[in-house]
Amino acid sequence: MGLMDDIGDVARKAVYLAAVRNLLLIKKKPGQHSAPRGATVIDEIVLHGTESKGTQEQSADSLTGMGNSIHYFIGRDQGLAYSIISEDLQAVHAGNPAHHPTVQNHNPRSIGIEMYQQDISMFKGDASKLDFTDWQYDTVAMLVYDIRRRRKIARNMVVGHNKINSIDRADPRNFDWARFNSKVDQLSWTLGKLLGPEFLLDPIIPGPLMMIRSW
Repeated sequence: MGLMDDIGDVARKAVYLAAVRNLLLIKKKPGQHSAPRGATVIDEIVLHGTESKGTQEQSADSLTGMGNSIHYFIGRDQGLAYSIISEDLQAVHAGNPAHHPTVQNHNPRSIGIEMYQQDISMFKGDASKLDFTDWQYDTVAMLVYDIRRRRKIARNMVVGHNKINSIDRADPRNFDWARFNSKVDQLSWTLGKLLGPEFLLDPIIPGPLMMIRSW
């Protein structure tokens, strides 16, 4: 199941594509390390920050080998994004490699999205310099909206890596969840208004709504 596979006529596809336009820029960079999901239902999306000491391309390349892997990679620069492992397969991104008794393996149930971010050591430990770009916020919101819509994933099942493994992981550091959720909500409300209620991810909460954006 991929982008627009379940959307009807040309006009509706055009509206949808205008809203999630960054997804058209995602290139394929096939990865080697994956596994079947079996009968496990995909019900979770895990967001990561790479915490890299190398360049964006080096970071993306490292996710295509036989170590860790990921479904999607979003760089800091406009237009830089990759699809690495098929959503229908497990990637190695949210497991329990250190075998902590309180950490669960989320790989079978989740889709992983890595956002490039330099390691804190590159800033001499100054966490205030860790951030994500406008391109990353826009693209991860569009991608999460599209995955949630296609796979009926609940809002509270979009989590940071640190939430499911706080022992080993702190990423995505300094990620602005309020900004991200606002962008996903705007996509949901806009496409729900333009294309119908099946494009609305969550029930509309009574009260002032964000203005519907014209694409």
